[in-house]
Amino acid sequence: MTPEKRFQKKVNELIKQAQNMEETQVKKVIRMLNDARKEVASRVAATEWQAYHLPQLKQAIERAMRAFGDRYGVDLRDVQGDFWNHGVDMVDMPLREIGVWQAIPEIDTAALSIMREFTTDLVQGLTKDAVRKINQEITMGIMGQKTPYEVMVGVGRNLKDPSVFKSIAARAETITRTECGRVLEAASQARRENAAKVVSGLQKQWMHGETAKVPRITHLAAHGQIRNIDEPFDVGGEKLMYPRDPAGSAKNTVNCGCYSIPYHANWGEAAGDREERMAAAS
Repeated sequence: MTPEKRFQKKVNELIKQAQNMEETQVKKVIRMLNDARKEVASRVAATEWQAYHLPQLKQAIERAMRAFGDRYGVDLRDVQGDFWNHGVDMVDMPLREIGVWQAIPEIDTAALSIMREFTTDLVQGLTKDAVRKINQEITMGIMGQKTPYEVMVGVGRNLKDPSVFKSIAARAETITRTECGRVLEAASQARRENAAKVVSGLQKQWMHGETAKVPRITHLAAHGQIRNIDEPFDVGGEKLMYPRDPAGSAKNTVNCGCYSIPYHANWGEAAGDREERMAAAS
């Protein structure tokens, strides 16, 4: 097998692993949210529909949703660390597969801390908005504008019917997919920048994500695009250093399923550089 084929095989394996990690995390947050939905539904069903019970009901709902938000936020921050490490592997492991073993300087993890804080803000915003929408449904029921049954439907009998919880689930999935992928790609870019210091001729390539739910024409057009490590890709007229780059617009980054990978015009030559350096050092 040629170096190029060995390299691409390893890249494909790592992308599949990243996709599986993402799907696992999405399923996990959906389970957490469904538990919160059941708690809210039980509170709504068990409370007498009088105005003087409204404050206690709202407090119970806020506690349930805050517990979900806290659990979701902590879990997502933890798994972002796994995606960061996988982003590093997306560079290191394909290079090792073709015989590039030179030591690559460690990357700064300050960006991971910043992205985790941003994700925490997103989760808190999601939770607050969910509480507001649920309380709005309940208030309409207390005021007689909706029947108790209509309130239950509006809050959500499950995560699939049109309801408050369906919209929460869609938003939670978007946050999970986008922010986990963003962390992975930021780590890969940082690792490539350091790898370029020891691997001459190293570049990067955009790969369209085949599992993207809504394929974007501009992302399909960017597939195969090659750039120097320190230069941005051109994606629909926007300059992105990597997929889900926070410098890009929401339409170009949210729910993006693309990846960026190391590229070299001649992987055999890149591996040969190592032999030459070792011979020169001996």
